[in-house]
Amino acid sequence: MINGFSKFHFKGVGENEEIVKVLHRNWFYLLQQFLMLIFLAVIFLFSVTYIPRFFPDFMGSQSKEFLAFLENFFLLIIWVYGFLIWIDYYFDVWIITTERIVNIEQQGMFSRRVSEMEYSKMQDITAEVVGFFPTIINYGDVRVQTAAEDKEFVFRTISDPYHIKSIIFNMQKRDSLQNTKELGDMIKGKIRA
Repeated sequence: MINGFSKFHFKGVGENEEIVKVLHRNWFYLLQQFLMLIFLAVIFLFSVTYIPRFFPDFMGSQSKEFLAFLENFFLLIIWVYGFLIWIDYYFDVWIITTERIVNIEQQGMFSRRVSEMEYSKMQDITAEVVGFFPTIINYGDVRVQTAAEDKEFVFRTISDPYHIKSIIFNMQKRDSLQNTKELGDMIKGKIRA
């Protein structure tokens, strides 16, 4: 395997196919998502601490039970939301092999979409870094367009998108040269026969 990716495998890998690169989203994407979660947790802690002080009449025995239910429900929502953020981050994977690109996209907890694109069908590769933090941290999107009107692979918020674009471009060029060589060998064989 190329670059030590022998521990990665997926169903349908060809006999001579090797994994070149395995990509996940940039760590800053995960940080942004968890910052919102932390903000909600701070609001929760603030409300649990200060609601009884500002509304002491509201703290009767039945109200305490209702507030305890709301507190537990809110904590459960925060935990589930954090879990969904992690699932989306961890299971969104892009695999660049010697023969194709594989896009594994987790959509919610129980839905996953796997698609692939061969290098021969690629028309355009675009790297896009937009914003202050993406420019400083060097992460962004890479879009791979096919000849079809609406078929597009998007590598979302990945690290070093310009390098990934060059890897895909080089793999596409390598595939094109290999196909041209095979075509030339076939024509030479027919001429000789």
